[in-house]
Parts: sequence; C-alpha cells; structure tokens
Amino acid sequence: MARKRRKGPRILLHPMFQWIRGKLGKIVYHRTRNGGVSMYSAPDMSRVKWSPAQKAHRQHFKRAVAYAKLASRDPDLRPIYLDMAARSKRSKGRPYEMALSDYFQGNDLLWQKPHDDQSKPDDWRW
Repeated sequence: MARKRRKGPRILLHPMFQWIRGKLGKIVYHRTRNGGVSMYSAPDMSRVKWSPAQKAHRQHFKRAVAYAKLASRDPDLRPIYLDMAARSKRSKGRPYEMALSDYFQGNDLLWQKPHDDQSKPDDWRW
C-alpha cells in the first residue's frame, strides 16, 4: 500500500528553536495548533491607513483578548470555559479561545460574577 506524501517542505528545528515564536528580522514564527512552527514573511503595514471602523474593531479585539486572558486564568471561570471547549468541535481543550468567542458574543462573565444582573457600563475595564 502506497503512503501519501505530505505537501511542502518539512524542517526539523534545532532544539534551541523549538519554542520560537514572534518576529525575528522580517520572518514571523507562529506556533501551530498541532505543535509545529509556521514561518512566513512579515507584512509591511507601514503605509496602511486604518479606517475608523477598523480602529474600533481593533480596540474591541484588544478588549476581547484582555478578557480572554483573565477569564481563562480565573479559578471560577476556567472550568466553565474548559467545559465549553470540551463540547466544541474546533477548540477542544482551549479555554482561551472559548472565552474570546464568548466575549464577542456579548458575554462578560468577569462582570457578571460580582455584579449579577446589573448592566455593565460602556467604559468598564477589568
């Protein structure tokens, strides 16, 4: 029986670089979901003019990331997001991604935990 060949080159990194991530020169290193390292050229964003809607979305995403970091570390909320991740088809075992998704759907369990049913002010930050 013939084995299927994998597409693209495969590189075995020196152990010193197995945990590399971020930008080094003009190359971006990213950790993949299956534990590999993906490398690609960094985009040149120096001439980009962000629209007001793009700026607003970037701020909203920044708040969502901050929420997901705190919520996935919170000892009371982490089991909730672990349970959601276990039931998810795409994010099994990743409570951070579930918290991020939950925030974008309008849920803020960090606010609800101490404030119950009170409405959250627009300028509230954790």
